[in-house]
Amino acid sequence: MLNILKFSLEDNGYILVEHGNILRVVKSDDLPEKIILKEKSFRKLEKKVVVGSLNNSTEVISLINIEAKSLENILKTLITQKEYKNSKRPSIAIDEENNWIIIDGVEKEVNYLKQIISKLDILKSQVYVKAKIVEVDDNLVEDIGFRFGILGGKAHSGGLYTFSSNLNGGNAIAIDTSLLGLKIPNVTSSLALGASLSLLNKTYALDIISEPSILCLNNKESSIYVGETVSIQTASTTTDGGTTKNSFQREDIGLTLNVKPRISSDNKVTLDINTIIEGIKNINTVSFNPDTSKKEIKTTAIVNNGESVIIGGLIESKNEKSIEKIPYASDIPLIGELFKNRLQNSKNKNLIVIVTPYIIPKDKDLTYVRNELSKLKGLEDEFLEKVLVNLRDKKKKRIKKVDSFEQITDAQRHNIIMKEYFGI
Repeated sequence: MLNILKFSLEDNGYILVEHGNILRVVKSDDLPEKIILKEKSFRKLEKKVVVGSLNNSTEVISLINIEAKSLENILKTLITQKEYKNSKRPSIAIDEENNWIIIDGVEKEVNYLKQIISKLDILKSQVYVKAKIVEVDDNLVEDIGFRFGILGGKAHSGGLYTFSSNLNGGNAIAIDTSLLGLKIPNVTSSLALGASLSLLNKTYALDIISEPSILCLNNKESSIYVGETVSIQTASTTTDGGTTKNSFQREDIGLTLNVKPRISSDNKVTLDINTIIEGIKNINTVSFNPDTSKKEIKTTAIVNNGESVIIGGLIESKNEKSIEKIPYASDIPLIGELFKNRLQNSKNKNLIVIVTPYIIPKDKDLTYVRNELSKLKGLEDEFLEKVLVNLRDKKKKRIKKVDSFEQITDAQRHNIIMKEYFGI
């Protein structure tokens, strides 16, 4: 029974101390550095139990790469889940202003927590996320593809990939990429996509609305917003003196892009993407009740370093109605409509978001990545120039095939292109 009592007390931070013929229950914290407890078994044999060192230690640790607040929650969770039989639980405090963490407790436990902190307080990897928000005209993309003998695509993501993959007509384009420091596995595919966007932009089939970029920490969400602030009339009042007062409200409309990159060990990036486009669909200044629109896409993709994700389907249609009127005269009953001009404007936008992550090497900085991307842009221009030369040469060869006519007709040119590129 004595052994059961002893073990039960030790589990709760107490210990039995023999004082003469009396056994005292004492807290472990109140004991000197070493206590020898003598207890007699049924065989009247003495056993000695040595309690470990109970020296307290206090450490103030300056954190460099991790926030003290987030680390505090981790350490407190570990302390709560761990069992402490012969010693008290360590205590944790933080100084958010200086990003310090203070640990107080038994020296052995303090050293254990210091080892954990050293493994957590490390430099995080960074990802440079570059986005392109473009507006595409489906019909013009098809016309450009037909004009240059390229398999045309639609404005959806698969269409642009198809367009870029067929840009060179299946011919190998020799481009020296040895000077490019970024480790991009599929650099040819990246060059083709960039060259395709440049070609469509120069031929007015594509309009680059914005090219935002953001530096993200690994496994931490970042946000990009591109839009505008508009005034919406919400009410209109007329005083007894005939003065009209309109009330307006300012609203932000546009596109929000939330990106959370996670770097894997094999030079790949997992992207959690959330895209939201909000706008005003119908502004009716008569009822002061504008219709709004909202489209949202959530997706997760695993891509190589420097590989692009194309998000399509963000089609925005707006039907704006407004009234222009001459003050006072337009308010006259019956004939007031003669002094009003009602306007209606319909707009259709097919927006595509292209997201490309670039892993920043640990021994490099953001300036290095931007310089390398400038080199990549130069390679894209070189790629496009060589592609256009090849396409012009193909066009000349096609014209030479028709030697029975003094001048080739549009119908013949159409048949030749269809047969060469589509096999019909």
